[in-house]
Amino acid sequence: MLKFASVIIIMCLAFSNNLDKILTLNEPLDGIQSMKVNIDYNLGNLVMEAGQADMAVTGYLKYNYQNIDGLLEYERFGSTGVLHLETDVDVGWDFEFDDGKKNKIFNESELYLSPKVPLKMNIDVGMGKSNLSLDHLTIENFVLDCGMCETIIDFGESFNPVQCATVDIDAGLGSATVKNLLNSNSDRMEFECGLGTMNLHFGGLLKRDIDVDISVGLGTIEIEIPEGMNVIFKYDGSFLSNVDLDDFSLISDEYYSKDFNKENYTIYITGTIGAGSIEINWIDN
Repeated sequence: MLKFASVIIIMCLAFSNNLDKILTLNEPLDGIQSMKVNIDYNLGNLVMEAGQADMAVTGYLKYNYQNIDGLLEYERFGSTGVLHLETDVDVGWDFEFDDGKKNKIFNESELYLSPKVPLKMNIDVGMGKSNLSLDHLTIENFVLDCGMCETIIDFGESFNPVQCATVDIDAGLGSATVKNLLNSNSDRMEFECGLGTMNLHFGGLLKRDIDVDISVGLGTIEIEIPEGMNVIFKYDGSFLSNVDLDDFSLISDEYYSKDFNKENYTIYITGTIGAGSIEINWIDN
């Protein structure tokens, strides 16, 4: 199978005291039928959203080349495109992100993906801020691991045109806000929150039953669900666990939302809680 690789380096800024390097991509679809998005981004701000329909990916990575190794690469294997974004930080480097007291860092990347091709996303982000606007994108699988960063994921107002096999999000020490989860068109969701915080907004269209697995260590997960939706919630916890529910009825070991209608689709939520907390709130449609 032919393999085509392109790594385009537009410029390396060489002004005095400027250690930024910029890598860019501008890749047409050119017969691509699917794309894998692999991101391992240790430090910096990241923006991702839908771009031009006839372009597989456009975007850039700007990073400090003295203490950070950066990679922005697009490869083609037959009818499949593969996007790689990586940064590797020198562990001995004394820095403070976005702070002028030490080595000031403004690493950043923006990626714009074609809404035409199905995407399988595997994203790992460390320190910084990430804003992933997935509206109009075609997503077959979505896996995200966010460390100490502040992350916002929005599946958007439009319903994903293909079924997403899974939505799997892990928040370590950082915070993650996920909006319009039902528009991901996934019936299998997994969320893990260690010491961080997570806000899960189940906005969008509920077109089938969905299973949601939640694991909380010492962190906090707040769930927002539009009023009138069917929800069944159950959990395993300890005397240190905290669960805050409003307008639920306990039947056996399961909590049912008020006005539960067995003829409607249902969100099944299963929680495992250590010393953390889960809160479920109802919001206006």
